[in-house]
Amino acid sequence: MKIAIIGAGPAGLATADHLQNAGHEVVLYDKGPIAGNITRYPYYMTWFSTKELLEIGGVPLTIPADKPTRRDYLNYLTRFVETKKLKVRTYHEVLDVTGEQGDFRLQLEKKPMGERSEESAEAIIVAIGAYDHPQMLGIPGEDLPKVSHYYKEPHPYHDRDVLVIGGRNSAAEAALEIWRNGGRVTLSYPRDTFPDSVKYWVKPDIENRIKAGEITGYLPSEVVSIQNDSATIRYRGEEIAFPNDFVLALTGYQPDIDFLAQLGVEFDPETKRPNLDPDTYETNVPGIYIVGVIQAGNISSEIFIENSRHHGEVIARAVAETKAEVVV
Repeated sequence: MKIAIIGAGPAGLATADHLQNAGHEVVLYDKGPIAGNITRYPYYMTWFSTKELLEIGGVPLTIPADKPTRRDYLNYLTRFVETKKLKVRTYHEVLDVTGEQGDFRLQLEKKPMGERSEESAEAIIVAIGAYDHPQMLGIPGEDLPKVSHYYKEPHPYHDRDVLVIGGRNSAAEAALEIWRNGGRVTLSYPRDTFPDSVKYWVKPDIENRIKAGEITGYLPSEVVSIQNDSATIRYRGEEIAFPNDFVLALTGYQPDIDFLAQLGVEFDPETKRPNLDPDTYETNVPGIYIVGVIQAGNISSEIFIENSRHHGEVIARAVAETKAEVVV
C-alpha cells in the first residue's frame, strides 16, 4: 500500500518506520525541514526525558549525557532518516487533499520556489504537530512586532522590560532564564498558583524569585492590552499599566484545525480534539489517520514524544486489517 504521511517530526518518522517495516511504500511530506517544530524550541533546551524514552525505531540515541539537548535530538532524527532510508520530502507543503480511500490526491507546493505538483496515496496519516499555531490571546496589540509566541534565547532581552504570559514549563523557564541574564521580567498567569506539571526543580525556583521580588508576578491576572512601550493587565479588579519592551505570550499551541477541516476531519470545537477511532486512530474520513500530539487537541500535557512514538504500531495494525478486508 502507498501511504503518505504529512509531517516529518518524531511521531511521523516513527510511524513511517513501522509501516515501511510492514512492507508499505511510505513517503513523508513536510513544509519545512525534518522535525521543523523542534527547530522552534529554545536553542539551549535540554529534554526532561531521558534519551531512552525519546528513541524511536530501535535506533540508539548515542550521547554522553543522560538527557539530550535540542541539538542532540535534531541530529538524532536526521540520522534516523538516513539509517532507516526513509523517503522524506522536506519543504513540500501539502495544500490540499482530494479523492477518497484508495485514491487520494495530494496537492503540493515546493518551498521556496512555489512549484506545484500532485502525488497519489491510498492512505494518509496526519502527523503535523501543534507548534505552528499558537493559542492567541485576542487582545489589542497582540500583532505588534514586539510580541512573540515563541522563545529562543535570553540574549535579546538583556536590560529590557519583558512581559511573560503563561505559567507552565515554557513560560516559567523563559522567565527564569531571561531574569538570570539581566532582563527585567514581569509574569502574568490567570491562575493563582503554578500547576503541578511544572518541573519539580523549576516550580520552587520561579515561586521563590517572585516571592523575593526579583521577578514581578501577577497571579492570577489577565493581560488586557499591549502598547508600543507598555502593557496593561487586570489584577485584583484593577488595571495596571507598566513599561514594556517585549512580550512573550507562551500560552500554548493548538492543531491546525483549518487544515483538519479542509480534510473533512471532525473535531470538538472546544478542545480541538479530532474525532478518532481509539483502536485504529482512523478519523471519520475513511483512510485518513492521525498520530502525534494533535490527537489530544488543545490538551498539550496529554501526549508527548515519549508516548506518541508508539502510535505507528497502532496504524500498522489498522492498515494491515483494512488491507485484509479488501482482499477478502
